[in-house]
Amino acid sequence: MERKNIYEKKYFQMKALDVDTSTKQVKVAIAQMEDIDRDQDVFADMAFDRTIKNKGPEGSNEIWHLLDHTPSSFSALSKFSEVYKEGKYVVGVSKYKNSFAWREVAWPLYESGDFTQHSVGFRTIKSEQKNGYRLITEVELWEGSAVLWGAQPDTPTMQVHKGMTFQQKKDDLHSRLNRLCKFIQSCQDMDEGKSLIEIEFKQIQQQLIDLENSTQLVEKTPDPEVKAIKRSWSNLTDLITI
Repeated sequence: MERKNIYEKKYFQMKALDVDTSTKQVKVAIAQMEDIDRDQDVFADMAFDRTIKNKGPEGSNEIWHLLDHTPSSFSALSKFSEVYKEGKYVVGVSKYKNSFAWREVAWPLYESGDFTQHSVGFRTIKSEQKNGYRLITEVELWEGSAVLWGAQPDTPTMQVHKGMTFQQKKDDLHSRLNRLCKFIQSCQDMDEGKSLIEIEFKQIQQQLIDLENSTQLVEKTPDPEVKAIKRSWSNLTDLITI
């Protein structure tokens, strides 16, 4: 089974593998291979090989280190200076920048050891169903994020998302579409901003799919606000080519 064009996230409990205070850089594990996760998925050992080569620092250099999967310049820490496999982990090395996100948020929490959980944002390209689990054999890697809660299936962050009303989900999607449009229109360096735009694009795309599949949409008359959101989405896709 393949899940193309779906932006997925995997969370696991792993603090930074190394925080180098002399050179001010962190080494973090952003993904774990070979073990079955709570979604009954397993990353094969070679799942990240092609994407690291193509999108990593030696390729197009588009793999970001983010805060909380938030694809904005405010939450972008840096592009990973190194991405490689180490044992059963995909590892990224991220260098400190004198930005608000690094200086005021990320660095103090890494240095104190408070950041203990990370997550990977990716798209499944190839997978196959095994006996009781899905084996993911190739992915497109977008980013690795430091997160507050990740390892537990029902974290406070996820509960907020699950507990959103139908109207709140629509309002949130409207807001994200508007922010992305403004970002695209104000982005002076499209090559630099393109990978952040792509991440948000994929997340909004999946959120729209989830909204359309909501049981509250199973009605004879389509929800007018959702139709308006879809029109906004169509207009947005005309602005950029992903």
